Amino acid sequence: MPEVVTIANGDAERAEVLLDPICRLYDEVFSASPFRWSEDESEHHRGMLSRLITEPTFGIATAEAAGRLVGFAYGYTLTPATRWWQNFHQPLPADVSQEWQDRTFALIDLAVEAAWRGQGIGRRLVQCLLDDRSEERATLSVQPTAVDAQAFYARLGWQKVGRKEMPPGAVSPQFDVYVADLGAKP
Repeated sequence: MPEVVTIANGDAERAEVLLDPICRLYDEVFSASPFRWSEDESEHHRGMLSRLITEPTFGIATAEAAGRLVGFAYGYTLTPATRWWQNFHQPLPADVSQEWQDRTFALIDLAVEAAWRGQGIGRRLVQCLLDDRSEERATLSVQPTAVDAQAFYARLGWQKVGRKEMPPGAVSPQFDVYVADLGAKP
């Protein structure tokens, strides 16, 4: 009998408890091809996640099997002062780039352990995380080299809006940005 995978929403407290397993899984997934990886990415991610969980709009969904973390998805709500919509190769239309309070939830990271992929866990994590969100839409960014990840998001109904340049020190010099309407849940 296959192991049962439990998908559940969590909060900052749950993320703090799972910080080490989340960081281990992040390192495992994103240090492998086709992703770009820098020698300080692991430390950068841990610091970013530690800051992110202090955001009042932070949300996380986790996948566990036999009490072990096998997947996660997390993010937070963009503020009107966000720089998310800057530095695109082609200017975005105002209806995409304008941000206001509680408009957009940013899905920052989604990872599923390699042995658990292809079983719908990633889709279920995204659904679990976004189903109860009150924002109008969601956004995410993907490294251009991650064509399988991009195809996954496209199958879930996400629309690519453009490619942006990242500041020096980012793990990838460019990211492709996607948007999904939360009225029609992915």
